[in-house]
Amino acid sequence: MTSTNAAAGARPPLLLLCAAQFMLVLDFAIVNVALAAMQRDLDFSAGGLQWVVGAYALFYGGFLLLGGRAGDVFGRKRMFVGGLAVFTLASLAGGLAHEPWLLVLARAVQGLSAAAVSPAVLAMIAGGFPEGPERVKAMGVFGAVSSAGFTGGVVAGGLLTEYLTWRAVMLVNVPVGVLLVALAAKRLTADHQATRSSSLDLPGAVLVTSAMCALTYGLTAASDKGWGATPVLTALGGGAVLLIAFLIVQTKVAQPLVPLSIFRNRALSAGNGIAFLSGGVMSVSTFFITMYMQQVLGYSALRASMGFFPQAFVVFLFSLPVVKLTHRLGARNVLIAGGVLLAIGSGLLARVTADSSYLLGVLPGGVLLGLGVTVMMIATAIAGTSGVSGPQMGLASGLFNSSRQLGVGLCLAVGVALAGVVHGTAAAIPVGGFQGAFWFTTALSVAIVAVSVLGLRRTAVAAAAPAAAAPQKAPAAAPATAAAK
Repeated sequence: MTSTNAAAGARPPLLLLCAAQFMLVLDFAIVNVALAAMQRDLDFSAGGLQWVVGAYALFYGGFLLLGGRAGDVFGRKRMFVGGLAVFTLASLAGGLAHEPWLLVLARAVQGLSAAAVSPAVLAMIAGGFPEGPERVKAMGVFGAVSSAGFTGGVVAGGLLTEYLTWRAVMLVNVPVGVLLVALAAKRLTADHQATRSSSLDLPGAVLVTSAMCALTYGLTAASDKGWGATPVLTALGGGAVLLIAFLIVQTKVAQPLVPLSIFRNRALSAGNGIAFLSGGVMSVSTFFITMYMQQVLGYSALRASMGFFPQAFVVFLFSLPVVKLTHRLGARNVLIAGGVLLAIGSGLLARVTADSSYLLGVLPGGVLLGLGVTVMMIATAIAGTSGVSGPQMGLASGLFNSSRQLGVGLCLAVGVALAGVVHGTAAAIPVGGFQGAFWFTTALSVAIVAVSVLGLRRTAVAAAAPAAAAPQKAPAAAPATAAAK
């Protein structure tokens, strides 16, 4: 039995699930451009403003593994519909907030609910389509929508803030969320009890959630307080200790939250590593391209957001061809090509100077980064969930999203430190700081190529296709075994 939906004889509504994913990714990116307007309107302190983004990242990153496993145990439809309803209400509360703490609280609830929805989306898509060409196409659509939401969010944030108000970037989720909840309650098939795990490892859940929250807080606070600050060192050290304790517990309990045997799947492990690295490239490049356009080129928030339009157009134009290429060539080859594109794009951006123009200094590298991000979002989603059975699909989805989120937080904190940003203000980044940050993303991109070459000897697509073509000659576990080799 491949999945709950497949077992029921029905495919999950791909468009509905991807629409929810688009809203979640869009919301993550759309807020950044509106931060200055939020600070003026609600009188945020300089240190408090970062938590509009940080609160979302803290609860999203901290609860992803728990959210993914909860979908396996309690049902993915429940997690999807319930989480999406809470996300919609939190968006409404944030859009109506008149105090800084209310907006930060709303963003925290958004992150918590997104940690329930996002793994459920990926699990239902990956589990609802047989491994092979069908799953490649479905996961390709998922990856394309995710990359479009990330780049489109930056553009949409500037437009909404400029022509309406910063509140629009929160309230835009409300009508969309209400519609998606209504459609999901009607059209999604409930999970079959036989395909779900019977219990949740509560000690493991507490340990890993605490560890992820501590690590996410430490990485978020590092850019504001500095790496040597006591709260940062305490959070990072405590998170590391909790994570070690979690790994020990997983070897002792009968039904662990994260069976460590899942990492024997070579494609899944490599996919998570690439998700970590590509998340770092996306977060660091987006942050420093935005700051370069505003500080060095003197762009307004709106003009800076429109500077990302070419990237968004590239995502729209090449998403379908990348899906087809992944189907034909396999995730491994496509990921290698994507890493090369990211490396070249980052290398071009690393050559910016105080006199560079947008057309010659930013646009070429930015377009290549947009194309590389499209490849990463599509192919890593395929590799990161390959060879996983239905009952563990939520866990695999949570691991994949957690890896990418940790990459976003850790790599951005390192990039900010390398650029010489003082206490996260980014008030006057030296030109050499921009160059250092982009050389850092170049190194991350080269690492993506290395992991793809060494970690993906055979892609999930290539390994699964023969098994799908001749099911009578292989046992039910053959696709998972082949993908893990």
